Parts: sequence; structure tokens; C-alpha cells
Amino acid sequence: METRDVFVLAVVMVVSSLVLTYRWLSGMDRMDPWVVLASVVLIGSLAAMLLLVDLRLRSLESTLEAKERSLRISIKSVEENLEKKINAVAQSTSSTMVEFSKRMYR
Repeated sequence: METRDVFVLAVVMVVSSLVLTYRWLSGMDRMDPWVVLASVVLIGSLAAMLLLVDLRLRSLESTLEAKERSLRISIKSVEENLEKKINAVAQSTSSTMVEFSKRMYR
């Protein structure tokens, strides 16, 4: 959600709540179409803001999923490389121990 969108929706909410409150408090004894219109605009702008927040959250979620997937692949690659190196060191250590064992028993 862009700053401009938030600003526009905030202004619409403030103006409509001002009109709603003014009309409601100034004439409680009669039905005023401005009150209805202001409440519709207020609810509409609130709904639009919630929809924009939802869209932004979905966008962030998809971005996070892509980064998580990339991180998972990188971790798996590091794990495989580390396993190869550990196996090589273990093999080298094992062959060195066998060599020392042979020397000790000669």
C-alpha cells in the first residue's frame, strides 16, 4: 500500500466521519440522506483500506516464501558440501589410524 493511498483513504474517513457526526448531532429528529451517504463512504473507505492491507500482506507473504525457498536451497547445498568434507576427513582419519595401528604392532 502506497503512502498516497493511505493518505487519501484517511482523508475520506475523516471527512465522512465529520459529516456523519455533525449531521447526527445537529438533527436527531429527522432522517438525513447525508448521514447515510457519509456512513456509506466511511464504511467503503475502511473496506478499501482493509483490502489494500490484505493485498500488501499477500505480497509480503509471497516474497517471504520465495526467500525462504532460496534459503532452504542454500542451506541444503552447504549441508551437502559439509557432509562431503566431513566424510573426506573421516576417511583420512580412519586411514591414518589404521596406518598407526599397523606401525604399533610391527
